[in-house]
Amino acid sequence: MPRQKKDAKILNIKLAREISNQLEQFCEELGISKTVATEKILSKYFEEYFSRLEEEHTLFK
Repeated sequence: MPRQKKDAKILNIKLAREISNQLEQFCEELGISKTVATEKILSKYFEEYFSRLEEEHTLFK
């Protein structure tokens, strides 16, 4: 049975070689794809970023 395709948008970026090497090492150590790793890393960053913004907004209300 084929897997259901996820709702996705293609992202094509150019990374600094050192960052790319770190991402590849990270993925090898965890046994995950660069797509999965990047989604998790960005998701965590955005969660922290937007929660900080929300906290700052509530401080000034």
